[in-house]
Amino acid sequence: MLRRHFPDGVFLITKGNDTMRKTLLMFLSFFALASVAIFFSPKTASAYPGFARKYNFPCSFCHIQWPRLADTGHFFKDRGFMLSTTGKANSLDMMFQDPKNQNYFPIGFHMAMAYYGSAVNGVENTSGTKNNGGWADGPGSNTIWDIESGGLLNPWISFWVQPGGGGSPGPTLGIVKLWVRFDDLFNSTWANLYVGKSSLDVPVSNQRALAIGTGAPFTMYDFQPGTPEVANNGGTSSFAFPSGGLGLYFDGDAMEMLNDQTSIRYFGYHINNGASCATQSAWSWDPCETRVSISFIPQQSLYGQTGFEAQPGVGGGPGTTALGATGSPGATSGLQNNGFAYFAHITQSFGGWGRTNGERFGVFGMLGEGSAIPSSGAGANSPGAAFYQRFGVDAMINPIPNGDLNIDGAWEIVNDPTGMITPNGALLPNAGAATSGLEYMTWWVTVNWQPTLGGFFSQSGTNSNLFELIYNQLNMMQQPTFSGVAALPGNYDNVLAFTLLDRYWLWGSDRADISLFAQYQYMINYGVSGALNGLASSGGNFHVANIGGSGYFGNVEANNFSVGLDFAY
Repeated sequence: MLRRHFPDGVFLITKGNDTMRKTLLMFLSFFALASVAIFFSPKTASAYPGFARKYNFPCSFCHIQWPRLADTGHFFKDRGFMLSTTGKANSLDMMFQDPKNQNYFPIGFHMAMAYYGSAVNGVENTSGTKNNGGWADGPGSNTIWDIESGGLLNPWISFWVQPGGGGSPGPTLGIVKLWVRFDDLFNSTWANLYVGKSSLDVPVSNQRALAIGTGAPFTMYDFQPGTPEVANNGGTSSFAFPSGGLGLYFDGDAMEMLNDQTSIRYFGYHINNGASCATQSAWSWDPCETRVSISFIPQQSLYGQTGFEAQPGVGGGPGTTALGATGSPGATSGLQNNGFAYFAHITQSFGGWGRTNGERFGVFGMLGEGSAIPSSGAGANSPGAAFYQRFGVDAMINPIPNGDLNIDGAWEIVNDPTGMITPNGALLPNAGAATSGLEYMTWWVTVNWQPTLGGFFSQSGTNSNLFELIYNQLNMMQQPTFSGVAALPGNYDNVLAFTLLDRYWLWGSDRADISLFAQYQYMINYGVSGALNGLASSGGNFHVANIGGSGYFGNVEANNFSVGLDFAY
């Protein structure tokens, strides 16, 4: 083991790196899983070798398996890219800000690409029978590339800039992250402020998840009520969907936890006891750190995307709905949202920072309001007409310390009001306004194991092989009701999914990283068979007359896979 000492007295433990030889076991572990088949095509993964170049540390100092953070990486990120424990950068942190002391150019590059395939079974066809909905495959990526730069401007101001391009459904250029952080305001580690497009401090960052895909490894993060989850998740997003829109109804709560949000974010922390943070015990109740994060998201677009790339008045940009006069999602509208949202997360760790040592437990929640959709039946277009909320708990435990066995999980319950819900006229032509809201409960658990395997290279951080199992479940507790039509089945759009992945850190140094990955997902999406009619053909008919038949609310199964490469320099 290699013991890392921080300049101000707190020390952490990271894995040592032995010289490893190429072994047959490495090939079997990776390619056997690759041949099984897997899902997801890449999203942005935050790993920036510039910090390794700055401090002359290997990337494995901060990452257990790139881009997943170890306790050291979590410490460094939460401190605003500092090794100091005082809240302001120390001499080591600032030494490299002078250009003559720099041995690197502070800009990094990241790209990710995968070959994916997806098979969907159980979609009802126009004759009212279920069949194989189709097969899609090909190269894909959510963010094909991005350029990254970040660090310290002075001892109490840090920044991050990350433009990116690419991805499905077509090439685009946007801002992944862009923020400035003011540290240690009023000389207190309880007072730090992010301004710009930054993360919401969700239980586990979607961008640091080892599963790479067009959606998210967690149903909790990308679920859109009313829209079949199988259409949001994995390779199925490349299918030719019917032009009338998917799903029996549209829910305006489009706050997805997988994205960064343009916000003003308060962040505070307190290290309870530096020695407790280095306990290295599988089960410890010695308090390590208390964290509080509260994001205020002004003019949040409930009905479409948020962020600098969103255009006001177009496709759901800030200050508008994405609901046109026809009631079809995605149409342009001038309806002002007048909304806001608060997202808060409070955590307490014991015996470490919880990522690879000790335990961490947290509670999170979001409260917000926005203008009601006119066709929802709420009867108003004013702030507060649509008030929504979600609350949850999360936990991280490490039965085998130092990253050898990690278990993470989160549970959430969501309530959306009548004013945010409207029926899809293409699929429910006789439905009137919503007469009740909805409620659902969702949770996920991940278990990852990192065995010691041989490999190609002896560079620090390489030869690391990590297996992960992800379990997702979502249960609708209350479906919305609409005037003029019968109640929807209680299990419409319920989700059960399992993902198995293998990620191999092929090369790691203080200059570059390359990882190979292979993933497989099996998903059951309940009650959505008829709503997905036409999944494999853009000319498919919805045959709405069959609604209520035994096949229309049947279940759909998806098998998704991907293999690919992740590269950062």
